[in-house]
Order: sequence, then C-alpha cells, then structure tokens
Amino acid sequence: MKNIKITTLFVTLLFAPALLLCAQTAAPKTAKPAAKKAAVKPAVKPAAKPDAAAVPASAPAAAPAPAAAPVVSTTPVIDPLDEALEKIQSKDPAERRQAADVIGLSRNAKGAPALMTALSDDAPRVRQSAADALGMLTWREASPKLAEMLLKDADASVRQQAAISLSYIMDQASGRALVKALKDASPAVRYASLHTLAVMKYAPAEDEIIALLSSDDANMRRGAISALGLLQSKKAAGALATAMKDPDQYVRLEAVRALGTIGDTSSAAEITKLLAKEEQPELRIEAALSLSKMGSSDGLLTAYEFVKSQDMSLKSQSLNVIAAVGDARSLQFIDELYAAETDPSNKSMLDFTRQRIMMRLKSQPK
Repeated sequence: MKNIKITTLFVTLLFAPALLLCAQTAAPKTAKPAAKKAAVKPAVKPAAKPDAAAVPASAPAAAPAPAAAPVVSTTPVIDPLDEALEKIQSKDPAERRQAADVIGLSRNAKGAPALMTALSDDAPRVRQSAADALGMLTWREASPKLAEMLLKDADASVRQQAAISLSYIMDQASGRALVKALKDASPAVRYASLHTLAVMKYAPAEDEIIALLSSDDANMRRGAISALGLLQSKKAAGALATAMKDPDQYVRLEAVRALGTIGDTSSAAEITKLLAKEEQPELRIEAALSLSKMGSSDGLLTAYEFVKSQDMSLKSQSLNVIAAVGDARSLQFIDELYAAETDPSNKSMLDFTRQRIMMRLKSQPK
C-alpha cells in the first residue's frame, strides 16, 4: 500500500509539467477577446496606401499609346506665282496690278511673257506695275517695248517707270529713247531718263547733258552735273567750273564733286578757293577731297580740321583725304588721334586710315 502511494506520487510529479504547459497553450484559444473601442471616423476617408509587398520594386512602365497618324491635307497647295499668272488676266484692274507686283517680286522669268502682255493693258497702273516688274526681272527682251512706252505712253507715271526699269536692264540700245525723253513735258520723266543715262554711262548723250547745265531747274542742273561726272566728261570741265558759282549750294557741291571724279586739274585753282573758312563745311571738305583725287595735298589742313568733327560724313571724308595724300606728319597725327580715342568705331576708322597711309608711303619711290 505504501508502495502504491509512492508510485502514484511519482507519476503525478512526472506528468505535472506537461499538464501545466498544455493549460498555458490552450488559454488563448478559449479566452474572449477584449472589446474594441469604436474609432471616430474622419470627415474625409484617406486614400488607402498601396501595399508595398504587393507592388514589385521595378514594375514595368505602361506601354505608350501608338502615335496618331499625321493628318494629310487634301487641299492642293497653290503656288503664288501660278496664282498671280491667273489673276493677271482678271477683269479687275486692281487684281491685275497686284498680280504684276507679285510676279515681279518672285524674280521668276516664268512670269515675263504675261508681264509683256500686261504692258498693253488698258489700265495705266497695270502697265506701270508690269514695267516695274520687268525691270526687277531685268528682262532684256522688254527693252524695246519699254523704250516705246517711254516716248508714247499717255500716262506720265508709266513713262517714268519705263525709264526707271531701263536703268535695271542696262540696254545701250535704249539710249536714244532716253535722250529724247530729256525733253519730256513731265519733270519726273526727265529726271528718271537722265539718271538712267548716267548709270548706263551712255556717252552719246554727253552734249545733250551738257546743255542741261543751263536749265532753269536746279534739280535738273544737279542731275546733269552728276551724270557728267559719271561719264568722266572732260569736255564738260569748263562748264562744271562755272557751275561752282551757281546760286544753288547743292549745284556747287555737285560740281566740285564731279570735277574731282573727272580729275581735270584745270579747275584746281578755283577749287582751292573753296577751302576758305567762310565757305560751308560740306563745300570745304568736298573741295579738299576733289583736290586729293587730283593728287593735290592743298586740302590736308582742312581735313585735319574736320577729322575731329562729330558729323560722321565730314569725319569720313576728312580721313579719305588724309589717306589719299597724307605724309609722314599725317601718319603721326593719326597715331596721336588713335591713342587718345576711346570709341571703338572711331578707332577702327583711324586704324584703317593709318594702314592706307603706310601702304601708300611704302609704295612711293625713295
């Protein structure tokens, strides 16, 4: 009996820890969860955060949508020249004139035949624009028709434009018509014809142009003097020397310039008189420049005077005089001005003048 009690106690002690462990493990399964307090709902429900574990770290970007196919216009592109060639046949004179202008601006010889037809248009403004456009195209085949219009067209503006257009075409064959047009009733036509003869350097017109020096029109006298200078008319030197005493200051200035261009030294003494301080600055420096073209340095002191002028025209002409006939003293003078000058533009002009003097002095025989 005593042994049985001992055995029972031994068994109890042996299994007690295991029973205790089972009791602790089963407790959470049977215990009731504590009651949760109701949470206060926010006014706006926050957006749910994505589950980091659910989204791969390097998720591929969505494939871009295919680009839409370009829209191809079915409207035909109209060439401005083709459109103008169509409009130049319009019944509306304004449209025809505008079309002629467009053709001229295109600089495309494709439009020349239509412009030639437009030279006979009933509307003067259309003829004028057609003549202008043919000049811009330098369409030589238009020269005879333009020369005819210059002498016969009833509209003075058309005649004037014909003379201007001939200056672009530069056809010596139109010279005779231009000489006749020097007696046109319209001053504008006379001026344009004289200018074209000058730029063409139409030598057969020399006598007719010299005759214009006695015109009552100061503008015509000025134009004639300029033309004679371009023609290098030594025959006109005497008449030009007389023109230096013309009552119109611009005629005098043009005469001095023309004589310098021609280079006839017979008038040098008279030109030297124009260097006097009582004369106008423009006339004085023009006289100095003309003398320098004749190889005379008589105008150097005048050039020294005006090289410091604020008038860029006077300054530029003065530097041209010094560059043309300046000596070693002139070179020193320019060097001193260059050293004192702060304006980059003026320094550049002075430096160029210095280079010209140096090159000329080096080329002179020692």
